Amino acid sequence: TQTTLSVEDTAGIIRALQDRFPALQAPAAESICYATTNRQEAVKDTAPGADLYLIVGAPNSSNSRRLVEVAERAGATMSLLVQRAAEIP
Repeated sequence: TQTTLSVEDTAGIIRALQDRFPALQAPAAESICYATTNRQEAVKDTAPGADLYLIVGAPNSSNSRRLVEVAERAGATMSLLVQRAAEIP
């Protein structure tokens, strides 16, 4: 399956479910797309303190839109999803 949740959100949901249902088995970590996990971690590591964080991707991509959210949560003042250079303000 494809997730549109952030890796962090997914981990929180799994923890909450396991607290309520201790016998629940979480999916294996490798079942989450490596590229998605890697990109979200990279944004989390580099976004804090950024005035503007540009994400280059398609506006209909849930992964690209999620990276915008991850950047803002991580502390970027503003994050922007663009598909081409002409969209940069």
